[in-house]
Amino acid sequence: MTTLERLTNQRNITTITFDMDDTLWDFQAAMGRALELTLERLRVMAPGDAARKLTVRRMMEIRDEVASELGEGATTQEEIRYTAMVRTVEHVGFRARGAAEELYRLYWEARVAGARPYDDVAGVLEALQGRFRLGIISNGNNTPQMVGLDDVFDFTVFAHECGFPKPDPRIFEFALAGFGDKPDSVAHVGDSLQSDVLGANNYGMLSVWLNRDGVANETGITPHREIGNLTELLDIL
Repeated sequence: MTTLERLTNQRNITTITFDMDDTLWDFQAAMGRALELTLERLRVMAPGDAARKLTVRRMMEIRDEVASELGEGATTQEEIRYTAMVRTVEHVGFRARGAAEELYRLYWEARVAGARPYDDVAGVLEALQGRFRLGIISNGNNTPQMVGLDDVFDFTVFAHECGFPKPDPRIFEFALAGFGDKPDSVAHVGDSLQSDVLGANNYGMLSVWLNRDGVANETGITPHREIGNLTELLDIL
């Protein structure tokens, strides 16, 4: 028995929480495609050098600037994205009424259309159901139902609901308050070292870093366990 297995057994894990975006579904790919379609439409609406020179990367930067100003967790992701669309339209000097609304709708429809779970998700969640209480703790706004994971989770908590984005330990406390779970009986699985692993570590949970792309960890943040795909979670628990 490995050290981690002994640690897991000692903790008596009863609840497993998951991040949503880029943990259970490929949010980055869906977002990138949605922004590409939005940019194509903007270039038709506002022909000229400014729109032609605009890139998806710059659109993402604008969104991050808005999120920093409004505050992750202090407002909804919908409000952040819509405000970013308004600012993107202004960035290319386009002032047509309703342009931001049209682009926001196009983005949202395209992103939802591209929402589906990773191939390893459904089988793993099915294997865990009934053995553990399952929950979602996310800084985003994508529900399990949006990616076809209906009737799987016992609870879902989003940062905009409680005002505390990960890695703030208060979002974990908020999520578990209704069940009386102690932190050391909960495992949290996520793709972000900064948000998921650091947050879980700080709250005293068992942190599991889902590193699908095999990137090097140069952050100094140490997960209790690293896995390359979700199926490996079954070997831990």
